[in-house]
Amino acid sequence: MQYRTHEDGPLTEIRIEPGAVVVDMQFDLPGCFTRMHDHAFDHWMECVRGMARIVIDDVETIVRPGDRYLVAAQKRHGCWPLQSDTLLRCRHEHADIHPDKMDGGTGIPLEWLERLTNRVPE
Repeated sequence: MQYRTHEDGPLTEIRIEPGAVVVDMQFDLPGCFTRMHDHAFDHWMECVRGMARIVIDDVETIVRPGDRYLVAAQKRHGCWPLQSDTLLRCRHEHADIHPDKMDGGTGIPLEWLERLTNRVPE
C-alpha cells in the first residue's frame, strides 16, 4: 500500500516485519518533504539512498546512505531530500502491533495507521 500523507509528501509504504512497523519514504517529486511531527514511541530513521536534511528537536543533520538515527518519543522531526529519489526508512520497533486490529488484510494496525496519517502538525 503506497500513499502520500500530504499533497507534497514522499511516496510512502508501510509494512509489518517481525516486531516492527517499517515505513519507507521515497522522495520522488521535486519539493516533497515530511511535515514536522512526533510519535508516542521511539523509532530508528535510516538513509537507504540519496541524501536528506533531517531535523530532530530543532537539531539539523545531513544524512547519507547507511546513516541511522534514533528519534526519541515525543521529539518533533521532519525530513527534506537533498537529492532526487532519496529513500529514508523508519523502523518503529515498539509500535502498537495488534494482529486482531488490522486494516483489511494489509497488515497495518488501524490505530497505528490512523495515528500516522491523520496527525497534522502545528
